[in-house]
Amino acid sequence: MEFAIPDMACGGCARAITHAVTRLDPAAKLDIDVAGKTVKVTSTLLVRRVVEVIEAAGFHPTPGN
Repeated sequence: MEFAIPDMACGGCARAITHAVTRLDPAAKLDIDVAGKTVKVTSTLLVRRVVEVIEAAGFHPTPGN
């Protein structure tokens, strides 16, 4: 699953998102492009659950392709 996260601005943001997702799914893999403001997540979690945890971390993800 891929998300656009327009309010992700730095490596600290990327770490916060990674921590939030891997807290729920320790086996999740994240590919984060801070400059492109995108996150690709490989996880067994449902898309809506990933959106919820990223939002809980303070960001506003929009599911992409």
